[in-house]
Amino acid sequence: MTGLDFEGRVTMVGCGSIGQAALPVLGRHLGDLRGRLTVLAADESGRRIAERCGARFVHGHLTPGNYRAALKSYVRGGDLLLNLSIDISSVDLIRFCAERDALYVDTSIEPWPGVFDNPMLKLCQRTNFAIRAKLLDLAAELGPGAPTAVVDHGANPGLVSHFVKRALLDLDRHIGQGPAAPAGREEWARLARRLDIRTIQISERDTQVSQRPKRQGEFVNTWSIDGFVDELMQPAELSFGSFEKRRPREAREHRSGSGTLYLKRPGCSTFARSWTPSIGGFQGMLVTHDEVFSIADYLSVREGGRRVYRPSVMFVYHPCDDAMLSALELEGNGWAPQVGRRRLGPDIVDGMDELGVLLAGHERNAYWYGSQLTIAEARRHVDYANATTMQVVAGAVAAVLWAIRNPRRGVVEPEDLDHEACLETALPYLGRMAGEFTEWTPLDGRGKYFPEKLDIQNPWQLQNVRSRQWYGD
Repeated sequence: MTGLDFEGRVTMVGCGSIGQAALPVLGRHLGDLRGRLTVLAADESGRRIAERCGARFVHGHLTPGNYRAALKSYVRGGDLLLNLSIDISSVDLIRFCAERDALYVDTSIEPWPGVFDNPMLKLCQRTNFAIRAKLLDLAAELGPGAPTAVVDHGANPGLVSHFVKRALLDLDRHIGQGPAAPAGREEWARLARRLDIRTIQISERDTQVSQRPKRQGEFVNTWSIDGFVDELMQPAELSFGSFEKRRPREAREHRSGSGTLYLKRPGCSTFARSWTPSIGGFQGMLVTHDEVFSIADYLSVREGGRRVYRPSVMFVYHPCDDAMLSALELEGNGWAPQVGRRRLGPDIVDGMDELGVLLAGHERNAYWYGSQLTIAEARRHVDYANATTMQVVAGAVAAVLWAIRNPRRGVVEPEDLDHEACLETALPYLGRMAGEFTEWTPLDGRGKYFPEKLDIQNPWQLQNVRSRQWYGD
């Protein structure tokens, strides 16, 4: 790994599990950052690691009323702001950076507090779609020549969009025409249509396990607990493809003709079926994520003003077993947060985070491509990290390098970036990259003990993928 010639300052907002793991990795790619790296964090948890990595650590809490004054002495023209926080508005920070001619990168689009968990708001106002819509409005306002702001570029959202492109190329070599790579969005969309990709699942199964099991009244997770709880309490969201026959009764369309749905139930209690190479079939939660919109939008084909092709896209997530138990306990407690909180790190003794994309419905049924990162391999790169945090760090650092090399591209989502350049940066941190076909479908084992209403002729229909209770049968 060679350092990049970047002379600007770097300001990192947030220093939780992702930020702490990102600090040493940034130094490997950007050279000596001593004197040029500032960390602003709302608590002291990352101070020791930040200062060990040569950063200036500033303990402070950014709010709608103080963020401009707090950041103005750290961010100027030619600098970069890396936002790894939650509950700090991405839209406001991007506008601030654009005004100061600075670069911006984040791993998720965030609002200020009081949105995702606010029962006084309508369901549609608490969705990721609503927050992303404000971001897209800002992108149009700033224009394509504004300072680069890369949004949503961690592991997922982020790297999974590049996994989709790599998987499409793999499939094209096996069942398509190959070998030319598409040159732009329209060509990528036509390729997905030609390959007959009907469903794309972001498919993640975390098997990391601690030597100390979860206890009653404790929320355990491998990454941000606050961030995960927000996702669990938000309405489940997905993109509804052009091949689908039946819309769930509990579903509402965000915008007429958008093909994006939210359900009148939280992701924590909405389950769907998916598959990974090491586990096989599994049931996970249908958690809202921005990539379910951006991937579907990117691969949609329109002819004569009418959308003629769009894949269904959804995120099916089974976190580590202790996190799954924590989520079920949270729901069972009526969404009252557990008093105890523990983020897994040095106490992890085994397991991996298996994160990939499952492209299904084509003539070979389904193809999974993604990262199988073990805890041992993650610690080889950063000794105090875990597999989940290293996958996010790989995506964040790839976005930082891309932004520096492409400083005037405006607000961009992962699909707008060069997937090969980003993967070149990220792959060394992602463990084994697997690409496997499978004959598994969501129908496997269904109806054997509990007969259900299924579409046997079309196994990848959403009504087969879902768990019955949210389809309203």
